[in-house]
Amino acid sequence: GVIANAPGFCNYAPVNASNMQCTIAFTRFLSATDTEVRSALPGVSYRTRLVGALSEGAECTVISGSTLDFYPQYVPAPNELIEVHYRGSGRAMARVTNPASIAAQQRPNGDGVYGAVRHIKRPSPRTTTDCENAAIALLDDSVNTAWEGEYEVWSDFLPAAASDIFPGDALIINVPSRNAGFQSIVSKVEIVFKDPANNRSVYRISFANDAAKLLAIDFEAARITTPLNVVAVDISQVGGTYLPPLRAAAITQIGSTSASVDAGTPPPAGGGIEVRWSDLGWGLSNDRNLAGRFSNQLFTLSRLLRSQTYYLRQYDASTPPKYSRYSSALHIDYPL
Repeated sequence: GVIANAPGFCNYAPVNASNMQCTIAFTRFLSATDTEVRSALPGVSYRTRLVGALSEGAECTVISGSTLDFYPQYVPAPNELIEVHYRGSGRAMARVTNPASIAAQQRPNGDGVYGAVRHIKRPSPRTTTDCENAAIALLDDSVNTAWEGEYEVWSDFLPAAASDIFPGDALIINVPSRNAGFQSIVSKVEIVFKDPANNRSVYRISFANDAAKLLAIDFEAARITTPLNVVAVDISQVGGTYLPPLRAAAITQIGSTSASVDAGTPPPAGGGIEVRWSDLGWGLSNDRNLAGRFSNQLFTLSRLLRSQTYYLRQYDASTPPKYSRYSSALHIDYPL
């Protein structure tokens, strides 16, 4: 079966007990597969099929392409429904603007729009949301005054009576004579032992804020190999432009001319679930490839071919409506 809300780790520990009501033959950790396969006989609940190598106890494997192969010992029975879940992938990208900064930079011969393309090296951006957050950090730092400096002090007089200080620690700098008041990050600490007998030393602390030295994000040389066909959003729209994807959407029943679908979550109030025959043209103004719009979590779709794919996104009642950022694809390959 499928375990919901499984913990991210476990603890192994000896247990002092007189009576244990369980037996553990062995434990094994396997690299998680990118595909989930389940099957069910008509009228029976789905069961999970292990994906991987036969030597590891798996029942099926997914080779390059779109082929699912079952090992001879685990061939499905006639009319057994097979359900496969997987995730698509692509380059994570985002475009974020700062309208206030653009307006401040406008000149008689310029519109105030200046751009940069940055490739994030560390931490690796796994989603478009990660790219948006990195862009916000860059825009916030670009409008701040860059500060960088050093502070030398005996260990007895470390800031805030600290017992020690390390790279990565935060420092609040307040130097009225330099009109400097900002938060910085310690980038380097040099220690010179001047009085070992009394455990006293001199600390030379190097610090900077993110406007002067990027410490939280590491970039690499930008090579534009993918078209930047990404809709730009301003900093106030990040996090509120899209709805969550329908990750739990599933086909619950297949007929000769129809398919029943569970969207996995109720539609937003005043909104609905939009279903299309292809993954494009999303919006209330386009009905060309529309399979239907539904205000319920459970609905039925027409089935025209043996191999049929539906694409789903949810939308709300705002004007214009917000949609899911990513589409959920439901694919059927079953005799008519």
